[in-house]
Amino acid sequence: MHSEENITSKAYRLTQPGTFEEKNIYHSFSDNQVVIETNMVSICHADIRYYSGQRRKEAMRKKLPMALFHEGIGHVIKSNCNDFQKGDRVVIVPNIPARRLNEGEKYKSDLVQKESVTDNYLPDSVFLGSGFDGIGQQYLVLSRENVVPIPNDVPDEIAVLAELTSVSLQAVKNVSGFLKSSEGYVAVFGDGPVGYLTAAVLHHMYNVSKENLIVYGASNERLKNFEFAKTHHIQDVDFHEMENVKIVIECTGGDFSKESINQAIELIEPRGKVVLMGVSEEYVPINTRDVLEKGLTIYGSSRSTEDEFKSLMQAFRKKEFQYTLRKLIPKEHNTVKNAKDLESEMERSINNKEWKKTLLHLKWD
Repeated sequence: MHSEENITSKAYRLTQPGTFEEKNIYHSFSDNQVVIETNMVSICHADIRYYSGQRRKEAMRKKLPMALFHEGIGHVIKSNCNDFQKGDRVVIVPNIPARRLNEGEKYKSDLVQKESVTDNYLPDSVFLGSGFDGIGQQYLVLSRENVVPIPNDVPDEIAVLAELTSVSLQAVKNVSGFLKSSEGYVAVFGDGPVGYLTAAVLHHMYNVSKENLIVYGASNERLKNFEFAKTHHIQDVDFHEMENVKIVIECTGGDFSKESINQAIELIEPRGKVVLMGVSEEYVPINTRDVLEKGLTIYGSSRSTEDEFKSLMQAFRKKEFQYTLRKLIPKEHNTVKNAKDLESEMERSINNKEWKKTLLHLKWD
């Protein structure tokens, strides 16, 4: 048993839209935990929605002040478990079930009812950078299950893509038992990073061939990056003419959710499987008549678990997968040394219309 230790972490807390303030956050460090110094984050659209005030007002009031970011990596500073040593590079698993928040305390939720529910769907879980201080701070104190080692042959800029890719992997798992290429086509709606990574998971981890993988998007420039799939501009498609599409994964979200979901319903074969990943702030009307008449199965998918991160750290070792992932990595990774730097980078990210992710190096005093 280790005595409890207090850890002081400098954090960039978003206090209101457009404003970060440097604050100290205090963590307790005890058994089965590790202390991580963060060094790289990737900006997500969710971070931008918080920073720009695009979330609903009640959500902003409830969740701020808060350190942003849930896509990130770091290295171990201290460890109270045998799994990690000082200096180990790790990727951070941002989904934290309540039982891990206070190690040693009895978890009081009714696990009998939840024993078949994975961590990403437990209602009492917390998520870094979403109502709970995220990776935009110097030190994180986490359970050992919330950090996954990065293999030596996986570069930092590849490893930092693990969280977003893990969400795609979690979604694909819903239909992994139906991915035999001989049974028909798999279609992905969305040509952004989420659609790209979902298609990449299908190809590199589930061996869906280019001949059997279709991606629908709204930008011919973006679609050129999908070298491992057949691509179609959404405006050039007659969905009534497409045949033998058995699985569709929707990765658009936002204002395009309605069109994409209903096009997927129109496109897919009877008894097909539809996975929804795109997040929308508003309710989305869908064609329930065809859902019923075709006997479709619709899966909702959100976030991920430690298992997906572990699988990805091995999959990311493949050079072919790394080649695919590098198309999302910008040539420059800017450095953040203070709150003003971070505000500038967030503004730049808002105005950046490029397809690639925005990666930030965090430099701490």
